[in-house]
Order: sequence, then structure tokens, then C-alpha cells
Amino acid sequence: MNAPFTPDEVVRALGDRGTTGNSYYEHATDLSHDDLFTLAGITMAGPGLGRRVRERFIAIAAVIMRKHGLRAFEMPKRAAAIHEAGHVVINCVVGVRTTSVLIDHIHRNGELFWIGHTDAPDLAFVDAPTAPAGFDKLLMKARTTYAGIAAEELFAGPDRREGSSLDEIIMSQIFAERAASLIGAEPEALWQNDVWAWCMAELHHNRKAHAEIAAALMERKRLKGKALRDLCRKAKPLSSPDEHWPDIHDHTVQLEDAGILPDLEDYT
Repeated sequence: MNAPFTPDEVVRALGDRGTTGNSYYEHATDLSHDDLFTLAGITMAGPGLGRRVRERFIAIAAVIMRKHGLRAFEMPKRAAAIHEAGHVVINCVVGVRTTSVLIDHIHRNGELFWIGHTDAPDLAFVDAPTAPAGFDKLLMKARTTYAGIAAEELFAGPDRREGSSLDEIIMSQIFAERAASLIGAEPEALWQNDVWAWCMAELHHNRKAHAEIAAALMERKRLKGKALRDLCRKAKPLSSPDEHWPDIHDHTVQLEDAGILPDLEDYT
């Protein structure tokens, strides 16, 4: 059995590889303060909140590192396209306009990493004592933040990396927990039913639109303007919230149909 990682080792290992946040966000990740934190480009404050989030982040990252090593925090090109296409689709479903989406590669310490960014100005978020966010806003943020990871889980197959967007996973859960607290709901149940399962159902319903967006990103790396608007029009909400989606492993074939093939040989 591998020895557990200390908190300092986890933070240092991830920080050295630039994997604690998307570099397209300014100050994407800052877990150094006890009473505030920044994840996925979003800052929240509260007594002891930063410390609790830091402990959660480190604990989850340590488990992933023990299971998969640092490779779990990489992002292959195909996974990056699938991830950002997931954000675009869920933005469409909740009625938020995406103005641009891109994937790009960067080099750190001689290694290649793919990153991405989906720009949707209407998702700007404020939750402060003087302007508290309501339940609907918090739930929408939980869903749109988690959308990329959900798309990877559904469609990325062997290109999926469990820790590639850990900041978005935790941030989405925090939004869901805050939403649950406003209505007296059980946080885990709300997360499972109204965020995770909801995203899966909506993405499966829109799998053809998602595949087209992912394929366009693979080819062009950036989408905006009319080309993006035309693709977004193909994404529609479920007609019935009770519609079921089949086993997730049945649907990676849609990306092969679109000509998006796994590129594992570039990342081994």
C-alpha cells in the first residue's frame, strides 16, 4: 500500500504541475487563507470556510494521487473538447448565452497540458450578506460548473482523467450545499438528484449537439459568433424531467461517429 501523502506534498505536487486551477481564470485557485478561498475563478468568504475547503481539496486530491498518480490531473485534448462542450450544452439548457469557447495547450516543465475556457457573462455570480444568492441561482451555478466533468464522465471514455477538474467538482458541490441549506434539503441528495443526475440526463438528451460542438473544438480550437450560435441552437432541454438515460458507457461511440478518437498515445 502506498504511504499517504501529506497536505504539503499534495499542494506542492499539484502546484508544480499547474493543475490546481485553469490558467484562463485570473487567480484561479487560492487555498492559502482560512476564512476565504478561490476555486474555478470564484471567491467565497466565511469564518473557517477557506480552511474547510482546503482540507476537502487536499483529502480528495490525495486519494486520487494514490489511485492514479499525477497523470490523473492531466487533460488530453479530446477530453478538453468534451469538457468545454459540456459547459456549452448545459449553458444552453439553462438559457445562458455562451459568447465563446476554446481549448488550448500549454507547456509546463517540458510537459504538454490542454486547458479550456467557456465564456458566459450572464453566469457572473455574487453571494454576499448584502446581496445573497437565491436557491435557483445557486442550483444553476452548481449545474453549469459541474457540466464539463459530467460530459467527460459520459463521453470521454479512456481519455477521462479523474482529477483534471477537481476545482470545478468541489466548487459545484459547495454551490449545491449552499442551495440545500436554503430549503432545508439534505445536501448529498440534492447534489446526486438535482446536479449530477440532472446534468447526465440533459447531456445524454443533447448528445448529438454535444458531439458536434466537441468535434468543432477539436478541429478549430475556438468557437464564437455565428458558428457557435448555430451549434448552440441544437441543444434543447429535456421535454420531460422523468426521461431516463441509459448506461453511460453506451455513448462514447457518438464521438467516434464524429471523428473524435482517443489520443492516449500522446499522454502515456
